[in-house]
Amino acid sequence: MSDSSLSLPDTRQRLRPFLIAGLVVLFLGAVGALYRYGVMVQSEIDNLAIANSDSLQWTLAQLEVEYFHMDGALVRAKPDAPETIAEFSRSFDIFYSRVHTILEGRGFTAIVTPEVAGTEIRRIDSFLHQAATLVDAGPSALGPALPDLRRSAEALEHDVRTVSLEGVRKFAEDAKQQREQVFSSLMLLASLTTALLAAITAGLVITWSLWRFGMRQTGSLSAAKARLEAVIGTSFDAVIVVDQDGLVLEFNGAAERVFGYSRDEAMGRHLNELIVPDNMKSAKLAGFKRYRTGGVPRIAGHGLIGLQARRKDGSVFPAEISVTATRIGRKEIFVGYMRDITDRVAAEKELIDARDAAMAGEQAQAEFVAVMSHEMRTPLNGLLGTLDLLRETPLDESQTAFLASMQKAGEILLTHVNNTLDVERLDAGKLSLTREPFAPMSVLDEIVQMQAAGAAARGNALKARAEGKLPEFVEGDAMRIRQVLLNLVGNAIKFTRDGAITLEAEYHRDQGLLEYRVIDTGIGIPAGETERIFDDFVTLDPELSREATGSGLGLSIARRLMRAMRGQIGVESDVGQGSAFWISLPAPVVLSRPAPAPAAPASSAPVRAAAPAQPCNTDGAPPSRLPMSIDVLVVEDNDINRVVMCEMLRRAGHTFEEARDGVEAVEKAAERRFDVVLIDLNMPRMNGVDATEAIRSGTGPNCDTPFIAVTANVLPEARARLEAAGVCRVISKPITRKLLDQVLAEELCPRLRDRSLTLPPETAPASAAEHPLLDADTRAELALSLGPEMMALTLQRFLTEGETMLAALTRASAQEKPAETAALAHKFAGSAALLGAERLYHRLKAIDLALRTASPGSVPETTTLAVLDSLATVWAETCASLSATPATAP
Repeated sequence: MSDSSLSLPDTRQRLRPFLIAGLVVLFLGAVGALYRYGVMVQSEIDNLAIANSDSLQWTLAQLEVEYFHMDGALVRAKPDAPETIAEFSRSFDIFYSRVHTILEGRGFTAIVTPEVAGTEIRRIDSFLHQAATLVDAGPSALGPALPDLRRSAEALEHDVRTVSLEGVRKFAEDAKQQREQVFSSLMLLASLTTALLAAITAGLVITWSLWRFGMRQTGSLSAAKARLEAVIGTSFDAVIVVDQDGLVLEFNGAAERVFGYSRDEAMGRHLNELIVPDNMKSAKLAGFKRYRTGGVPRIAGHGLIGLQARRKDGSVFPAEISVTATRIGRKEIFVGYMRDITDRVAAEKELIDARDAAMAGEQAQAEFVAVMSHEMRTPLNGLLGTLDLLRETPLDESQTAFLASMQKAGEILLTHVNNTLDVERLDAGKLSLTREPFAPMSVLDEIVQMQAAGAAARGNALKARAEGKLPEFVEGDAMRIRQVLLNLVGNAIKFTRDGAITLEAEYHRDQGLLEYRVIDTGIGIPAGETERIFDDFVTLDPELSREATGSGLGLSIARRLMRAMRGQIGVESDVGQGSAFWISLPAPVVLSRPAPAPAAPASSAPVRAAAPAQPCNTDGAPPSRLPMSIDVLVVEDNDINRVVMCEMLRRAGHTFEEARDGVEAVEKAAERRFDVVLIDLNMPRMNGVDATEAIRSGTGPNCDTPFIAVTANVLPEARARLEAAGVCRVISKPITRKLLDQVLAEELCPRLRDRSLTLPPETAPASAAEHPLLDADTRAELALSLGPEMMALTLQRFLTEGETMLAALTRASAQEKPAETAALAHKFAGSAALLGAERLYHRLKAIDLALRTASPGSVPETTTLAVLDSLATVWAETCASLSATPATAP
């Protein structure tokens, strides 16, 4: 080998330094080129920025120039020189255009901000808008306004200069910052490029290191796989892995225990053949097929799902499964974790059964309370109704006292029944609240009117007042509010003697809250009792007031009612200084009370006689009783209640027919028309709801007759059912004569204004043959109630008073004083009805009805005069029969 020839390794050894040097030179050259490129770009950007900035600055400079042009033209403008006006208009338009270029141009955004010249440019723009109106209006409008425009334009000189100078300054600052930012960005780019080259070099080294690391990780993954298989194999949950065709790829030990298959039996088989119940196989196959064609999985990725699974022996059990989909290469697999939840489902069923049993118990309790309320109200109705009737009979002082005690005991018992039912309804969430307009102060006025006598009896002054201005109407449940306030006022009267009780109303408009306060000067409440008194069955210590009686439910019901109305109740009190109870509840202001509902449509049934409408609304006040006799169908299965109700109707001068259940009611309603139907709810064979619907849905004479439900079941559901069936009014037992008269008047009087009310034949004078002289049953019942001695005294009193009354019932009195004669006949008729003087009662009732609406000085009808003339004969026959026939109990 010659000296000039070199081996390959030697050549590589010699060239290596040159290669390294070349790479370094290339790297440094690249860095230098990047730097020079950055400087060049910096220069170009500076030139562009300067050019753009110069253009914007020129615009700002022109703003001031054009302002002076406009101002000069304005100074030269003369109303009588149109060419000067035109010159000003042109300069104004140019200045206007320049200002709006600055306001709307993107390049001037930084200038029109409040921090730079935004305030000044807005003042200039405001001037332009005001002046533009005059310029557009023409010389005729612009000429008179030139002096004002000059003054306004002169005031803008400083603003125009500020905009121009501040704009130039802002552009200079922004241009400087822009150049510095671009230069910094380019230098950063060069640095990043250098770092990138270094990173590439380092990446080669790292790649080789990662390859070595990957080899080591392969061994670690193999070990991890072994550990994972061990975990799956020992899991308490069944783990099943299937491919996208549903073939089993993995089946762990727990799956073997749950389903009864060995791993070898399960591997490679379709999932449907192993664990899916027969009735679900088609759905699962369809699901796999849908998923393979791009559908959305219904189980995979949806968390825990409950379903049915099947064991090897065919038994089906409830299971809980979670499926996760994952992809290995191009294939997708599903990993399912399944657990047998048979024991848990059984436990849940026990809980559900226990819950259902508890709910059934609560329902049974509610039904029990409703039934007991009905069963207790039914005898109470008979008791209180009978006492009400007995009070109208002659009584001595001791009997009056006994009657008052019985009445008080019955009312207390009724209060306890009502309180218990209210607690049950409130706790069960069955209380229905209404939201209707009412006047806030009217609630207090009604309470003062109702409770004034009770307060005065204990020497207390009861008054109501408004704090501040109250809205005319607010929306809420006035009846429930009144119930709460009546309880509070009743307590105040009970615990206050010879003091003052003040009711206050105040409306907080900022919160929309209505607040009532009941303030008394009574004995007060100890500090430790102010919260406890709102609990159930809590009453004040008897030592505080031995007169305090009650069940201890009043305040607890009040608190429940306030919570139901989303309100609050509280008390502030000092012992010996009195108490102040307050309630506060949401009550939005409404504009006015809604218009009353239209009256019922006219009846298609034939009218027997016309009833006068004027006694019903002489003074606009609500009627308290009907001014005429009506015909009533009484539907009641309880004998006592039916007898009492019928007696109340009879004493009010009405005729009636009785029905003992719904079937009889339907039959009697089909025979003839009645003016009103009083119907009970709970009755054998057919209840009140079904009977009402049957009569209403037919075409008989009573299909549109008013129905009034008289029931002891006052739950909202019962009221709703009755109203849906066609009942126009629901009143709860027990009822009194006064309540019955008022309800009949309230329901029937409005109908008199639209149609004539059907009246019974008794409106015409009855002949002697139509009614018996005496009603033996009535006399016997009275004798049984009063006893022989009291019966004799009552009879003697009737005979004595009857002579006096008979002497005043003459033709002359009927013509001169018809109203007073009618009242006397009415009073005499009541006494006759009590003693069973049937013929005399009907004669007097006919006189009462005929004269009640007559005017003084008018001549009574011939039939009325005939009845008046016949009174002496009927009275003589009645006296003789009463004296000759002893009253015996049946």
